[in-house]
Amino acid sequence: MPRKTRIISSMLIVIFTLIVLEIRLYYIQIVSHHRYRKMADKQSFSVRQVNSKRGTIYDRNGKELAIEFEVSSVYAIPSFISNPEKTARKLAPLLHMSEKAIRKKLETSNSFVWLRRKIDTKIAEKIKGLHFKGIKFISEGKRFYPENELASQVIGLAGLDNQGLSGIENFFDRILRRKTKKTIRRKDGFGREVIAADTAYRSEVSGCGVVTTIDRVIQYIAEVELRKAYNETKAKLATIIVQDSKTGELLALANFPSFNGNSSSSGKYKYLKNPAISNIFEPGSTFKPIVAAALLEENLVTLEDRFYCEEGVYLFNGIPIRDHEGEDWLTFIQVLEKSSNIGMAKAGQLLGKDKLYQYVRDFGFGNFTGIRLPGETPGILKKPKDWSEISLSRLSFGQGIGVTAIQLVSAFSCLANGGVLMEPMIVKRIVDPSGKVVKEFQPCPVRGVISYKTAKTLTNILCRIVEKGTGEKAKIMGYRVAGKTGTAQKFDPETGKYSDTNYIASFIGYLPAEQPKVTILVILDEPQGYYWGGSVAAPVFARVGLRIMHHLGIPPDSQEMFRNLPQEVAYIGPPL
Repeated sequence: MPRKTRIISSMLIVIFTLIVLEIRLYYIQIVSHHRYRKMADKQSFSVRQVNSKRGTIYDRNGKELAIEFEVSSVYAIPSFISNPEKTARKLAPLLHMSEKAIRKKLETSNSFVWLRRKIDTKIAEKIKGLHFKGIKFISEGKRFYPENELASQVIGLAGLDNQGLSGIENFFDRILRRKTKKTIRRKDGFGREVIAADTAYRSEVSGCGVVTTIDRVIQYIAEVELRKAYNETKAKLATIIVQDSKTGELLALANFPSFNGNSSSSGKYKYLKNPAISNIFEPGSTFKPIVAAALLEENLVTLEDRFYCEEGVYLFNGIPIRDHEGEDWLTFIQVLEKSSNIGMAKAGQLLGKDKLYQYVRDFGFGNFTGIRLPGETPGILKKPKDWSEISLSRLSFGQGIGVTAIQLVSAFSCLANGGVLMEPMIVKRIVDPSGKVVKEFQPCPVRGVISYKTAKTLTNILCRIVEKGTGEKAKIMGYRVAGKTGTAQKFDPETGKYSDTNYIASFIGYLPAEQPKVTILVILDEPQGYYWGGSVAAPVFARVGLRIMHHLGIPPDSQEMFRNLPQEVAYIGPPL
């Protein structure tokens, strides 16, 4: 082939190749620009979810109950680990893991593996000092509870990924942590992050804070006394609630056993449920004032009406109703003072099924209270059409109904405040990171249940129960107390009968009786030894009530009596 022809052919080939390349470049850069841009970004950028800093939980006076601080989490890039065996041997004692477990992680084909999340700062510094290639760290938020176990089942627990697992942490989870943000980071050819992209979000944005109704000092007082009773009686479970009688705000709520949110033990997870709002029990004699309120409101009894109490044993439809002590004739006041089951069973017949059911519902039983905590149950209250022939008599003294502690304390606050049922409050306000109020929660009246006159009559009867009835151990020197004891047999589903050995001992009351400030409920489930509510629960009420009065600065009814108070009442709460 002539030389000139070869040159022309070569030039045509080059020109054709260039045209093909230009067409291809046009297709890549213009036609498929967006597609290849996405592919390039995927290779050169990494997208990571970054949680905002979780908001703080406070008590009603601004004391921190749950906060968040930054800690280090350690991860590995296995492809960068040249000697997994040596690395595992060095890391095992620091991370409290077995060498085998670490080696398994380091020898995986994955490009990223967690070794340990949210480790202690000192441990992180020791690991950094080893200068292992491929062992990296990232900052993450860790929840911390400054008061340890205090109010743990109210505050709740946040999980490893900052998700709320229980309590306020769970119910207000979206408010506390806001939305997850994305950060975009540039990578080099080896996949290593080199610089944050301009579009990265700042990770220091905080979620909103939650201000609870809990008073840290009152919570401490309640827990100290409840723990003491729990240990002394060897009870299966102990519960205490302190509620503002007028507003429905919960000043303290505690159960034992409970948990420490800062503990690394997995055992804490079995105590996340809050028994005060989720456990159902038969209230026994603490339910009698509710039935008495209905009878008085309907003008079906007077205080001096007499009931024959059958000398202690009453066969109703062939099934015996028993009293602790045999009595013959008792006035209606005495029926309550001596906590006569027989007297209340006979009085309850005057109400009838429908009236009793309606009043019990109006007092909040058999329904959700509306408390802003997860896990609440409505209790058990059958409709009258499902009642047996003995249901009315049994319900009159607190059997055949299942209630929760939060329902019972709210019902007694209704008696204390003049007859208005209030929705129980656990949160006062939501605040932004700067402290500005985002949302305020106000006390919420649910309904008027009984008249002011009936409520005051019940208060006077409840005061007599404490002064010279079954609740004498609930007396508080210097203050007039209105209250009621409860000793309820537990129903055994296996035998289908009420137990002769397992009881729920309780006391509920409010003070000062003339102008009630707080309603206090104490429950001891299956106390060993003495099991009467007046013997084991009433003294807890008295000790807690006295210290609360002192803390709130409420003057006693009698200054002379107050001067004779024991010295130990000066100790009222935790160190500030």
